[in-house]
Amino acid sequence: MLRKIFVCLFLIPFIIGATIDFESKIAHYEKAVRVVSKAQAPTVSKEMRDLYIQLQQKKSECKKLQKELILKNKRLEKEVLKIKLNISKKECQNTIAVIGIRTYLRHRKTQKDISMMKQKYHKMIKQRNKNTLRIRKIKKKIKKCDSWMQRLSKCQEQLGNRFQNEFQGIIDEGTPQWQKMIPGEKNLPVYGSVMTEKQTTNYACPLDNALRLDGYSTGWIPFIQNGTISAGTWSYPGGGLHLGLDVASPLYSPIQAGANGLVLYADAPVPTNCGYLGNYCGWPYGGGNTICMLMAVNEQLFAVSLNHLSNEIHVVAGQQIHQGDIIAKSGNSGNSTGPHTHIEVFRLRISVQAAVARFRQGADFAWGCGWNQPATCSDIACRIRPESVF
Repeated sequence: MLRKIFVCLFLIPFIIGATIDFESKIAHYEKAVRVVSKAQAPTVSKEMRDLYIQLQQKKSECKKLQKELILKNKRLEKEVLKIKLNISKKECQNTIAVIGIRTYLRHRKTQKDISMMKQKYHKMIKQRNKNTLRIRKIKKKIKKCDSWMQRLSKCQEQLGNRFQNEFQGIIDEGTPQWQKMIPGEKNLPVYGSVMTEKQTTNYACPLDNALRLDGYSTGWIPFIQNGTISAGTWSYPGGGLHLGLDVASPLYSPIQAGANGLVLYADAPVPTNCGYLGNYCGWPYGGGNTICMLMAVNEQLFAVSLNHLSNEIHVVAGQQIHQGDIIAKSGNSGNSTGPHTHIEVFRLRISVQAAVARFRQGADFAWGCGWNQPATCSDIACRIRPESVF
């Protein structure tokens, strides 16, 4: 009962639209994530996501203003130096002895010019110092925004750890976007991703009954350079089923093809940073923006899926990709509490043609292995740990 009363009191300020500063809001969330119920968790997670986006925007505005002020100060420095040199030059000319009325008048005019230049000089110095003070204050604001964002990320992590079993990353519901699936064996797009240069080798998309992959890769390369493993396969760090590998990286980190392959499904129906706990959008349900591919390594065929991507996807279904091509950028979409890419891998026991035909029956990212058990196998594939092959 006390827990319910606390949560209601916690949500009241947001319902009535009261103005609360960031510190107060985050302090409320830090308490709330420890006591909210399962039913309230998605709402709290979404609110924290929205607040995080506001802080990102605030930080971006501060950095833009900081950059403008730094540029203004650089221009002021040049002007100050120029005026200082002119003052020195005028003062040097004015040291000549005053002889005659005309010389005296010139002397008076020079003195007046020097006085005006000095006024301008001091005014610009004052403005420069004022800008410098503003830059320091902005730096503190940016640092504070970073601190708030880190605290919100920690809150999302705590909430995720509490409800990992209740809100699995992907569930067996929803409907695929059929127009985003490989169309078949005819009229497929040309080889290569949008971001890659034209290949000199003859990589052609398969046509009609000649469906194949033009060359196996001899090994894997990382899908995300300099990413950090935030959760391994089969279980989360705090417990709970986890069927793939989570690689954390900043939003819009480039994602490259880990091997030569063929895109079966590519769709970006939601915004890049729309993730929160229980946000079951996209296909598969909860995946947000996703890609599913066949990949060939050392004469073995694999299926690889990438989930929670940004809405910047550079490939289309039916397109062949070459190892190293930039195929997408990372995001925080779907059932996700922070920027990362969820990667799942299946070892296939069928040919490329059979795999495409099977996938076209229902766009099954699980390849018959389901979403409820680790290390499962179907008649065509086995779900394996990405860590075992990458």
